[in-house]
Order: sequence, then C-alpha cells, then structure tokens
Amino acid sequence: MKLHIFYTLILSILIISCNQLSKEEQEFDVLMQEVIDVHDEVMPKMGEMGTLINELGAKIDTTAQGKTYANAQQDVKDAYDYMMTWMSDFSSTFPHSEKDKKLSKEEVLSQMKLLEKEEVKVKKLRDQINTSIKNAKELLEKS
Repeated sequence: MKLHIFYTLILSILIISCNQLSKEEQEFDVLMQEVIDVHDEVMPKMGEMGTLINELGAKIDTTAQGKTYANAQQDVKDAYDYMMTWMSDFSSTFPHSEKDKKLSKEEVLSQMKLLEKEEVKVKKLRDQINTSIKNAKELLEKS
C-alpha cells in the first residue's frame, strides 16, 4: 500500500513538473506581456491621432504659422505610421499562430533577444505618439 502511494506521488510530481514553464519561458511571457501592455496603452490613441491630423490639416497654409501646423501634422502622421509599421513587423516576428508552439531553450533565448528589441521599439513608439499628440493639442489650443 505504501509503495502505491509513493508511486502516485512520484507520478504526480512528474506530471506537474512537465506542465510547468521553464524559467526562460516565464521571463519571455512576462516581457511579452509588458510589450503588449505598452501597445494596448497607445492603441486607443489611433483615433485621436486621425482627428488631430485632420484638424491640423485644416489650418495648414503658406504662412509661418501654417508651416507650424504642417510640421505638427507630420509628427502625428509619422507616429501613426510608425505604429502601423511596428504592429505589422511585430506580427511577422511573433506570429499569433505560433504562440503555443513549444520552443527549445535556445529558441526561447533567441526569441527573448528579439523581444527585448521590440520592447525598446514599442517604448519609443509610445513616447513618439504621446509627444506628437501633446504638441498637436497644445498648438491647436493656441489658435
């Protein structure tokens, strides 16, 4: 009877340990969530950016002030385009269809390096979006 309990315990431990993520996979998942969180923070601002592009466009003319509006509009457009490009590139690098694919430790480490680069890019993107929106709003409030 005791031997049966021992084997059951060992089998349970093996099953649980096989289902657990490695340390590298856990770190990857945490970083992936951080990248996605930054994306999710700025994604709702895309509509606001479109509105600002239109509002600034209506004020563009050949005067010095008109050129200021044009520059602000271009900054918002650049941030918008950067977001679209980043999302496309990110989806190509980390396809959703491969989300649950089991990777070797080396593959996880390789993916981790790519994800670290994406983290830098998405934070730069967030800053570019926030700055372009802030500057555009301030400029429009002055008029």
